[in-house]
Amino acid sequence: MRFINAIFTTATPGEVWSNKDIFPHYERAINALPLADEEHDKLMKAVRYFLMGERTRRGIPNWLDLQHFKERAMAFETSAEAILDTLAEQITQATEGSGIVFDAILTTTSTGNLMPGLSYRLAHRLKQVVRPDSMMIDLGNVGCTGGIKALNLANQLDSAFENILVVSLELPSTVINWNGTSVDVWQGQCTFGDGAAALWVSKRPELGEMALKLEQIKYVQQAATGLNLIRWGYSDYYTFRLANEKTFNRDIQAFVAEALWNTESIWRQTTHWAIHPAGITLLLRLSRKLGLPREALSYSVAHYEKFSNMSSASILHILKDIAVDVPVGTAINLVTMGAGLNVIYGCVKKEKLTDT
Repeated sequence: MRFINAIFTTATPGEVWSNKDIFPHYERAINALPLADEEHDKLMKAVRYFLMGERTRRGIPNWLDLQHFKERAMAFETSAEAILDTLAEQITQATEGSGIVFDAILTTTSTGNLMPGLSYRLAHRLKQVVRPDSMMIDLGNVGCTGGIKALNLANQLDSAFENILVVSLELPSTVINWNGTSVDVWQGQCTFGDGAAALWVSKRPELGEMALKLEQIKYVQQAATGLNLIRWGYSDYYTFRLANEKTFNRDIQAFVAEALWNTESIWRQTTHWAIHPAGITLLLRLSRKLGLPREALSYSVAHYEKFSNMSSASILHILKDIAVDVPVGTAINLVTMGAGLNVIYGCVKKEKLTDT
């Protein structure tokens, strides 16, 4: 049995942008595209729809000025380094004087590619709490499910791995594409905000500030039929691409609903949900299909409105928010979906939270 003993979160370096702030920049870029009137109007209408509501997000510094591969890659590295500095400081403070040494560091990102990877860069910062023979694994190209996939991997490791760090770091503002003419490119640009989080996972509930027992994690992949629903395209860098929107919304909803119906006997008794918000409309449609009460979505909706979608890190932020508020003994459902197509359902139970 393993427990989440701490969830470390950090704001990404950069500014907070509201939908209202972003729209004039997007409007100017779309007006400059070589589109026929009908295509221009269709894209502009879609962007207005994607930017509905009082929603904010974070982006790396100067992300609106990014143009070419080199500056995007360098911006990812610079901001990732700053985020790792902050996470390392939090982890060091949480473990100082405890004798804790981490046996593995598992990291994930889909919005950049670094060598040495994030795990080695974090280990370099942690020094005394990471051994020379600690296992380092960087998971790439796993999309929005990466954070829970890394947690699932930690849960499956041999019992000799007593303390494990799981880190998710996503900077989708680096993939801004001003030359994209398709709706899906702009859907990604309207939806995703930057974010990062880290989990301390161990076999001992008495460690750390909390103890969230990992009750189960169930993984469903639909590569046979869902491979092309979410994918990367390529321009000066990576760019967000989808199957056509109608197919995407229909199939994603069907895949997630099917996966959850198969575990209904578990989650139906639990009222608290951390749901990866791949879009507020999809989230609400899915909840209606499953018969979930509106209050079950409150933390996911609040997170989405404040940060937009933070990809593989978002569900870890939402889980922390819920864990702080609910009483000991409460079960919390986890649901995330992403490229592949993957759906992951999990459940944790709050066993402890230390007042801070």
